[in-house]
Amino acid sequence: MSNNTVNIVITNSHSDNRGDEAAQRAMINTLGKLIPNSKLTVVTASPCGLGLQEGVDVFKFAAYSRQFPFFSLPFVFLWLVFKLFGIELSSFFPKFEVFKALKSTSNADIIISAPGGPYFGDLYRMHEISEHLLNIFLAKLFKKPVIIYGPSMGPFKIRWRNVLRRYLLNKVEIITLRDPVSRGYLSDLKVTKPVVYVTADSAFQDSINIDRAKIDDIMASEGVVGAAGRGTGRKALIGITPAGIRCNYRDCAEPEKEQGRYNELIARTIDYVVKKFDATVVFVPQLYGRSNDMPLIERIIELVEAKDSVRVLSKKWNSEIQQAIISQMDMVVGNRYHSVIFALKSAVPTVCIAYEHKSVGVMKVVGMEKFLINIKELTYEKLIDKIEQAWDERRNIKDLLGLQVEIQKNRSFMNSVLTKALVNCMLANNTQKDQLEKEIDILIHQFKLESLYASEKDKHQNKTIHSWNSA
Repeated sequence: MSNNTVNIVITNSHSDNRGDEAAQRAMINTLGKLIPNSKLTVVTASPCGLGLQEGVDVFKFAAYSRQFPFFSLPFVFLWLVFKLFGIELSSFFPKFEVFKALKSTSNADIIISAPGGPYFGDLYRMHEISEHLLNIFLAKLFKKPVIIYGPSMGPFKIRWRNVLRRYLLNKVEIITLRDPVSRGYLSDLKVTKPVVYVTADSAFQDSINIDRAKIDDIMASEGVVGAAGRGTGRKALIGITPAGIRCNYRDCAEPEKEQGRYNELIARTIDYVVKKFDATVVFVPQLYGRSNDMPLIERIIELVEAKDSVRVLSKKWNSEIQQAIISQMDMVVGNRYHSVIFALKSAVPTVCIAYEHKSVGVMKVVGMEKFLINIKELTYEKLIDKIEQAWDERRNIKDLLGLQVEIQKNRSFMNSVLTKALVNCMLANNTQKDQLEKEIDILIHQFKLESLYASEKDKHQNKTIHSWNSA
C-alpha cells in the first residue's frame, strides 16, 4: 500500500489479440469501479499492440523465444542478487523494462494472472514454464496474494510438469475459471488449496456503449453497408473469423495440407451463404500484430468466387468497436474464441468451430452446443447444416441468448468480485482460505449473486465431465 492506493499487478497478459484485449479491458473497467483506489500495472512479454485504458502502466517482461526459452532467467537472477544488497537495478538501467516489471511485482499488493489461456496446460507448453508459471513463482517468492482471473486451463497430461504445476497452483489464493471443462482438468490435477470458482469469460462483464451513428459510419466506410446505413437495401450480414495452423492443426501430421483443405472449405461456405441468404460476408480479423489474421483471410478470399460480396474489417478497430460491429451481424461463424463471445454477448446466432475446450465450454454453458463443431470433425456438409439450422432458428436463438447473456454477465462479474474479496482480505492482513470464503460470501450477498452460486460448495461439481473431443 502507498498513500492508500492498492497496487495491483497483472501478469501473464497477452496482446496483439482483440479477444484478450476485450477480456482485459473489461477486467480493468470493472476493477476500477469496485476498487476505485487501485493502481493497475500490466507486466507482459509482448506489450506491442496492447491497447488498454489510460492510467495503466505496461512494462515488458523478457519474452520467451524458441531459441532462448529461458531468456528471462538471467535478468531475474541478477535483479534478485542486487535486491539482496538494497540496490534497485531499474534506477541504474531505466531502459531495461524487465527490471521495472520485477520492481512492480515486488511492490504489488496483489497479483492477478490475466484472463486468457489455456496458458497453464499442455497446449501452450512452450511458454508455460519460462513465462506463465515463472510469473506465479515470482509472485509467491515475493509473498504476494494471487488470483488467477478467469482463464481456461488444461489439459494436464505431462506428468513431470504436473508436479511443478500442482505445487505452484496450490500456492495461489483464488482461481476462477471461465469454463467447466477447465474445472474438471484442475480437479484431476489435484489442486485443492485455493478457493476455486467457475465463472465466465471476463469480456462478458461490461457493456459496450458506442454511439450507433459512429458504428454506422464505420460500417459504411468499410463498405459493409451503404452510406444510408442498414435501413435501405438491407442485405443479411454474416461475420466470420477463421483461424490458422497454430490453432487448428498444430498437432496434425500434415498441418499445411489440412489448412489448405480448411481454406477451401471456408471459401465454399462463403459462396454458399452469399447465394443462399443474399448475404454480405464480413471478415473480422482478431489477431493484428506479430500474429496477423490478414494473410490467412487473403488466402481464403482468393478462393472465393463471390468476392464482390466479401468485406474485410480493418484490423485497426479496437475490441470495443469490433464488438459493436459484430452486434449488427445477423449471424457469426466463429473459429476464433472471442469472436464467439462477442456474438453471444449481443444475442447474435453463432456457429462455433472449436479448436480448444474453451469454445466447447462456453457454447455448452449458454445452451448452444448443437451449433458447435470440433475442428477435427469439420466438413463442408456439417458446417452448412449447422449454418442453415442456426439461420432457421435465429429468432429462437436470440430469445435464448437474451436470457443467457445476463447470467453470463453476472458470472463474469464474479471474477472481479472475487478479486475485491482478495483485496479486502489483504487489507485485513488475512488471506487464509477460511477468511477468503467468509469475505466472498459477504460480497456475494452484497451484490445479490446468491442464485448463481447457491450450489458452488457442492462437492459434486468437481466431477465435471471434461472430455471435449466428442463435441
